[in-house]
Amino acid sequence: MPLFGPPNVAQLEAKRDVQGLIKALAYKDSSVRVAAADALGPLRDSIAVRPLTALLRDDNVEVRRAAVRALAARGGGLVIEPLIAALEDRDPGVRSTAASAVYRRLMTDPDQEARRDTAAALGRIRAADAVEPLIRAINDADESVRLASIRSLGAIGDVAAVGPLVIVLAHEQARARATGRSSLAVERAAGQALDALCDEQAIDCLKAVMGHDDSEVREIAVKRLAHMGTPAVADSLAASLDDPDPVIRRTSARGLSEIHWQPPSDQVGAKYWAALRDWRRCAACGPTAIPLLSAAFPKVDSLEQSEIIAALIAVGWEPTEADAMAAHFCVAKGDWAKCVEIGEPAVDVLDGVLRSARKWRDRVHAAVALKALGQEEVFGFGRVDLVDQALTVFEGEGTEEEKRAALQAFAVEEHLIAGSKQRLEWCECGYPSMKVVKDNERQPIPDLLGVEKLSSSAPQYFCPSCDRRQPIAA
Repeated sequence: MPLFGPPNVAQLEAKRDVQGLIKALAYKDSSVRVAAADALGPLRDSIAVRPLTALLRDDNVEVRRAAVRALAARGGGLVIEPLIAALEDRDPGVRSTAASAVYRRLMTDPDQEARRDTAAALGRIRAADAVEPLIRAINDADESVRLASIRSLGAIGDVAAVGPLVIVLAHEQARARATGRSSLAVERAAGQALDALCDEQAIDCLKAVMGHDDSEVREIAVKRLAHMGTPAVADSLAASLDDPDPVIRRTSARGLSEIHWQPPSDQVGAKYWAALRDWRRCAACGPTAIPLLSAAFPKVDSLEQSEIIAALIAVGWEPTEADAMAAHFCVAKGDWAKCVEIGEPAVDVLDGVLRSARKWRDRVHAAVALKALGQEEVFGFGRVDLVDQALTVFEGEGTEEEKRAALQAFAVEEHLIAGSKQRLEWCECGYPSMKVVKDNERQPIPDLLGVEKLSSSAPQYFCPSCDRRQPIAA
């Protein structure tokens, strides 16, 4: 460097004289300082970081901009704090240059530690302009970068991050279910950030996410809306009653219930009660409930199917096809002959009645219908034909004395008792259930009773008329 005159920055740059360029940073002429800073950038020497950082306090705007450019060109962890500090410069030009450096350079730095530290620093200063690059960074390949970015978005507090955070959380949870592997730290951080962001200002953001193709994403959005517990979410939750996913529909309905929403007696109300699987109240909304009840029928267990059929009957529905729904309808109506007409689709329905109906009389009807449909083995009865005949006499015309005489004769004819040597004994309802043999020993008549066989105990006999359990011996 000559003794007098400005330093020759071009010559210093050509020689890659870092020390000379650093000395030039202190020269009184601002244009020299700018040129020296620009020359140091491509050299990326770590010893230049501190003097370039000092230039961020220079009175000249162009010098500060040049210092930012040089630091950004170097990249790496050493320049993070200086560039983050420059985001708060009093000059908008310096801030813009620093922002471009931070958001476009550091957030894509090959060094994952640089990306992580940048994301963390942006959250620490709550840089409002950093939301967009931080949103991109929550999908970074490195977990630590994702984690830092999520935490910073929570700290900044911009609801624009709500949708992307919901998606990240949904994907982590789905990955955990599918593979058993996920980042619990990322999942927890995303949940905490959403806790901080999901207030009434976030309703529109959550509403937008509810249109996402992924049901996992929609479910989290609905849950977040429902968790707010404010009437302001009612319209959004009511709209989700149309969601194709039943879990989302139920979550929406529960959220509406939590805010004491009053469902109307129309299609919206029917969808609300259907989502809660309250089929009776769904039917109370009128014929508009029929498609909802019909669609739900094949997706629930046999108990709820019976409830749905009862609701459909209440709303005036009648079957138009010979299918399982029609068979359930006929069972509910007690039209057993129609069940036989329906044929094969009625078999499983009748078998369900046979195995689980509370009234043994209904089990008898189901067993008889199954026999008529060619089902040879009928669960729960030894001779359902005899049970049916006995019930026909028992429930027919005549006095009690006449019925007992007819049943006694019937029992002898079918060899259920041995003529005058044995006699029938009656259930409390009057139906024949026992026979009295020699020495007044009493025995049940299995062919006239219903029976449940449990592997761990002796068979249990039941009166098919009144459902009372019959004793095995006196």
